[in-house]
Amino acid sequence: MNNENNLRTFLRLIAWRIVAQWITKEGPKMNMPSINIQIIITLNSMHKGKTMSVQPVEISKAYRLLQVGSTTMISAKYDGVENVMSAAWVGLAGERKVVAYIGTQAFTRQLVEKSGYFVVQIPVVSQMATVLYAGGRSYAEAPDKNDTIPFFYQPEFDLPLVAGCAGWLVCKVMPYPDIQQQHNLFMGDIVAAWSDDRVFRNGHWIFDDAPDELRTVHYVAGGQFYAIGKGSKFDHGPGQD
Repeated sequence: MNNENNLRTFLRLIAWRIVAQWITKEGPKMNMPSINIQIIITLNSMHKGKTMSVQPVEISKAYRLLQVGSTTMISAKYDGVENVMSAAWVGLAGERKVVAYIGTQAFTRQLVEKSGYFVVQIPVVSQMATVLYAGGRSYAEAPDKNDTIPFFYQPEFDLPLVAGCAGWLVCKVMPYPDIQQQHNLFMGDIVAAWSDDRVFRNGHWIFDDAPDELRTVHYVAGGQFYAIGKGSKFDHGPGQD
Protein backbone atom coordinates (compact mmCIF):
# COMPACT_ATOMS: atom_id res chain seq x y z
CA MET A 1 0.00 0.00 0.00
CA ASN A 2 2.85 2.40 0.83
CA ASN A 3 4.46 1.75 -2.56
CA GLU A 4 1.13 2.40 -4.27
CA ASN A 5 0.68 5.67 -2.38
CA ASN A 6 4.23 6.74 -3.19
CA LEU A 7 3.62 6.01 -6.87
CA ARG A 8 0.44 8.07 -6.84
CA THR A 9 2.25 10.97 -5.18
CA PHE A 10 5.06 10.74 -7.72
CA LEU A 11 2.61 10.79 -10.64
CA ARG A 12 0.81 13.78 -9.17
CA LEU A 13 4.12 15.61 -8.82
CA ILE A 14 4.93 14.93 -12.47
CA ALA A 15 1.53 16.30 -13.47
CA TRP A 16 2.06 19.43 -11.39
CA ARG A 17 5.52 19.90 -12.93
CA ILE A 18 3.94 19.90 -16.38
CA VAL A 19 1.33 22.43 -15.25
CA ALA A 20 4.01 24.60 -13.66
CA GLN A 21 6.07 24.61 -16.85
CA TRP A 22 3.04 25.79 -18.79
CA ILE A 23 2.32 28.48 -16.21
CA THR A 24 5.92 29.69 -16.21
CA LYS A 25 6.35 29.75 -19.98
CA GLU A 26 2.91 30.26 -21.44
CA GLY A 27 0.43 30.78 -18.65
CA PRO A 28 -1.75 33.87 -18.37
CA LYS A 29 -0.50 36.75 -16.28
CA MET A 30 -2.86 37.93 -13.56
CA ASN A 31 -3.30 41.66 -14.05
CA MET A 32 -4.79 43.07 -10.88
CA PRO A 33 -7.14 46.03 -11.26
CA SER A 34 -6.62 49.05 -9.04
CA ILE A 35 -8.20 48.70 -5.61
CA ASN A 36 -9.64 51.44 -3.44
CA ILE A 37 -7.74 51.03 -0.17
CA GLN A 38 -10.63 52.53 1.79
CA ILE A 39 -12.89 49.72 0.59
CA ILE A 40 -10.41 47.18 1.94
CA ILE A 41 -10.20 48.95 5.29
CA THR A 42 -13.99 49.14 5.57
CA LEU A 43 -14.58 45.50 4.62
CA ASN A 44 -11.84 44.10 6.81
CA SER A 45 -12.79 46.22 9.80
CA MET A 46 -15.99 44.18 9.82
CA HIS A 47 -13.92 41.12 10.77
CA LYS A 48 -11.89 42.78 13.52
CA GLY A 49 -13.29 41.97 16.90
CA LYS A 50 -15.90 39.72 15.34
CA THR A 51 -16.42 36.32 16.91
CA MET A 52 -15.84 33.71 14.23
CA SER A 53 -17.22 30.20 14.42
CA VAL A 54 -13.82 28.54 13.99
CA GLN A 55 -13.71 24.81 14.68
CA PRO A 56 -10.98 22.19 14.10
CA VAL A 57 -11.26 19.91 11.08
CA GLU A 58 -10.18 16.28 11.23
CA ILE A 59 -6.90 15.89 9.34
CA SER A 60 -8.35 12.95 7.41
CA LYS A 61 -11.08 15.25 6.05
CA ALA A 62 -9.14 18.50 5.74
CA TYR A 63 -8.49 17.89 2.03
CA ARG A 64 -12.19 18.54 1.41
CA LEU A 65 -11.61 22.21 2.16
CA LEU A 66 -9.61 22.41 -1.08
CA GLN A 67 -11.65 19.97 -3.12
CA VAL A 68 -13.99 22.70 -4.37
CA GLY A 69 -11.06 24.23 -6.28
CA SER A 70 -11.46 27.78 -5.01
CA THR A 71 -8.99 30.64 -5.20
CA THR A 72 -6.86 30.74 -2.06
CA MET A 73 -4.58 32.96 -0.03
CA ILE A 74 -1.23 31.80 1.36
CA SER A 75 0.24 33.23 4.55
CA ALA A 76 3.53 32.63 6.32
CA LYS A 77 5.75 34.09 9.03
CA TYR A 78 9.44 34.11 9.85
CA ASP A 79 11.46 36.08 12.39
CA GLY A 80 8.48 38.25 13.30
CA VAL A 81 7.62 39.15 9.69
CA GLU A 82 4.20 37.99 8.51
CA ASN A 83 2.63 38.22 5.08
CA VAL A 84 -0.22 36.94 2.94
CA MET A 85 -0.53 36.59 -0.82
CA SER A 86 -3.31 35.47 -3.14
CA ALA A 87 -2.80 32.18 -4.94
CA ALA A 88 -4.90 30.71 -7.73
CA TRP A 89 -2.71 27.67 -8.39
CA VAL A 90 -3.11 25.59 -5.24
CA GLY A 91 -4.39 22.03 -5.22
CA LEU A 92 -4.26 18.55 -3.74
CA ALA A 93 -1.63 15.89 -4.31
CA GLY A 94 -3.07 13.35 -1.90
CA GLU A 95 -5.29 13.09 1.15
CA ARG A 96 -2.91 15.11 3.32
CA LYS A 97 -0.75 16.76 0.70
CA VAL A 98 -1.11 20.24 -0.77
CA VAL A 99 0.77 21.61 -3.77
CA ALA A 100 1.12 25.39 -4.13
CA TYR A 101 2.72 27.43 -6.90
CA ILE A 102 4.70 30.26 -5.26
CA GLY A 103 6.73 32.29 -7.74
CA THR A 104 10.17 33.67 -7.05
CA GLN A 105 8.79 37.22 -7.17
CA ALA A 106 6.55 36.58 -4.15
CA PHE A 107 7.84 37.96 -0.84
CA THR A 108 5.88 35.24 0.95
CA ARG A 109 8.08 32.61 -0.65
CA GLN A 110 11.15 33.48 1.42
CA LEU A 111 9.05 33.28 4.60
CA VAL A 112 7.88 29.81 3.56
CA GLU A 113 11.40 28.67 2.69
CA LYS A 114 12.88 29.91 5.96
CA SER A 115 10.10 28.83 8.32
CA GLY A 116 9.18 25.56 6.63
CA TYR A 117 5.45 26.25 6.97
CA PHE A 118 2.63 27.96 5.11
CA VAL A 119 -1.11 28.38 5.63
CA VAL A 120 -3.68 27.99 2.88
CA GLN A 121 -6.77 30.14 3.38
CA ILE A 122 -10.13 29.62 1.67
CA PRO A 123 -11.55 33.13 1.10
CA VAL A 124 -15.23 33.86 0.55
CA VAL A 125 -17.47 36.27 -1.34
CA SER A 126 -17.16 38.99 1.29
CA GLN A 127 -13.36 38.93 0.83
CA MET A 128 -13.06 39.27 -2.95
CA ALA A 129 -11.63 42.80 -2.71
CA THR A 130 -9.11 41.56 -0.13
CA VAL A 131 -8.02 38.76 -2.46
CA LEU A 132 -7.30 41.30 -5.19
CA TYR A 133 -5.54 43.59 -2.75
CA ALA A 134 -3.32 40.85 -1.30
CA GLY A 135 -2.46 39.61 -4.78
CA GLY A 136 -1.71 43.01 -6.26
CA ARG A 137 0.73 44.32 -3.66
CA SER A 138 4.05 42.97 -2.48
CA TYR A 139 5.26 43.35 1.08
CA ALA A 140 8.71 44.11 -0.32
CA GLU A 141 7.36 47.30 -1.90
CA ALA A 142 4.58 48.07 0.58
CA PRO A 143 5.55 46.98 4.13
CA ASP A 144 2.28 48.41 5.47
CA LYS A 145 0.29 46.12 3.17
CA ASN A 146 -0.94 43.89 5.99
CA ASP A 147 -2.13 46.74 8.20
CA THR A 148 -5.54 46.49 6.56
CA ILE A 149 -5.78 42.68 6.67
CA PRO A 150 -6.95 41.17 9.99
CA PHE A 151 -4.87 38.22 11.21
CA PHE A 152 -5.50 35.88 14.11
CA TYR A 153 -3.52 33.02 15.60
CA GLN A 154 -4.34 29.53 16.78
CA PRO A 155 -2.65 27.81 19.73
CA GLU A 156 0.53 25.86 18.96
CA PHE A 157 1.12 27.63 15.63
CA ASP A 158 2.94 30.94 15.29
CA LEU A 159 1.41 31.49 11.88
CA PRO A 160 -0.97 34.26 10.76
CA LEU A 161 -4.45 33.25 9.65
CA VAL A 162 -6.65 35.69 7.73
CA ALA A 163 -9.87 36.38 9.61
CA GLY A 164 -13.17 35.88 7.83
CA CYS A 165 -12.20 32.94 5.63
CA ALA A 166 -14.15 29.69 5.36
CA GLY A 167 -11.17 27.45 6.06
CA TRP A 168 -7.50 27.33 6.98
CA LEU A 169 -4.92 24.57 6.43
CA VAL A 170 -1.50 24.65 8.10
CA CYS A 171 1.04 22.90 5.89
CA LYS A 172 4.56 21.76 6.72
CA VAL A 173 6.84 22.04 3.70
CA MET A 174 7.95 18.66 2.39
CA PRO A 175 11.56 18.51 1.13
CA TYR A 176 11.45 18.62 -2.66
CA PRO A 177 14.10 21.33 -3.28
CA ASP A 178 14.60 20.53 -6.97
CA ILE A 179 10.91 20.92 -7.74
CA GLN A 180 10.72 24.09 -5.65
CA GLN A 181 13.64 25.70 -7.46
CA GLN A 182 12.91 24.48 -10.98
CA HIS A 183 9.13 24.77 -11.01
CA ASN A 184 8.19 26.95 -8.01
CA LEU A 185 6.02 24.17 -6.58
CA PHE A 186 5.85 23.67 -2.82
CA MET A 187 4.35 20.49 -1.42
CA GLY A 188 3.03 20.67 2.11
CA ASP A 189 1.83 18.06 4.57
CA ILE A 190 -1.40 19.18 6.26
CA VAL A 191 -0.71 19.24 10.00
CA ALA A 192 -3.75 21.22 11.21
CA ALA A 193 -6.96 22.64 9.79
CA TRP A 194 -9.95 24.69 10.87
CA SER A 195 -13.17 25.86 9.29
CA ASP A 196 -15.98 28.29 9.89
CA ASP A 197 -18.58 25.72 10.84
CA ARG A 198 -21.37 27.89 9.50
CA VAL A 199 -20.26 26.74 6.04
CA PHE A 200 -18.06 23.64 6.59
CA ARG A 201 -19.12 21.22 9.29
CA ASN A 202 -18.43 17.56 10.11
CA GLY A 203 -16.15 17.25 7.10
CA HIS A 204 -18.65 18.61 4.57
CA TRP A 205 -19.40 21.92 2.87
CA ILE A 206 -22.93 23.17 3.58
CA PHE A 207 -23.08 26.15 1.22
CA ASP A 208 -26.82 25.87 0.65
CA ASP A 209 -27.45 26.27 4.39
CA ALA A 210 -25.06 29.21 4.83
CA PRO A 211 -25.26 32.91 3.93
CA ASP A 212 -24.23 33.69 0.35
CA GLU A 213 -21.33 35.85 1.55
CA LEU A 214 -19.71 32.65 2.87
CA ARG A 215 -19.55 30.97 -0.53
CA THR A 216 -16.06 30.27 -1.83
CA VAL A 217 -14.80 32.24 -4.83
CA HIS A 218 -13.01 31.44 -8.09
CA TYR A 219 -10.88 34.09 -9.74
CA VAL A 220 -10.68 34.06 -13.54
CA ALA A 221 -8.99 37.22 -14.86
CA GLY A 222 -9.40 40.98 -15.12
CA GLY A 223 -11.09 41.33 -11.74
CA GLN A 224 -13.72 38.67 -12.56
CA PHE A 225 -14.78 36.30 -9.79
CA TYR A 226 -17.39 33.57 -9.67
CA ALA A 227 -18.91 32.24 -6.46
CA ILE A 228 -19.55 28.54 -6.04
CA GLY A 229 -23.08 27.57 -7.05
CA LYS A 230 -25.85 25.42 -5.66
CA GLY A 231 -25.22 21.85 -4.63
CA SER A 232 -26.79 18.54 -5.69
CA LYS A 233 -26.99 15.71 -3.16
CA PHE A 234 -27.21 11.99 -3.91
CA ASP A 235 -27.77 9.24 -1.36
CA HIS A 236 -24.72 7.33 -2.58
CA GLY A 237 -21.12 8.02 -3.54
CA PRO A 238 -17.69 8.02 -1.85
CA GLY A 239 -17.03 10.26 1.13
CA GLN A 240 -20.40 9.87 2.84
CA ASP A 241 -18.78 10.08 6.29
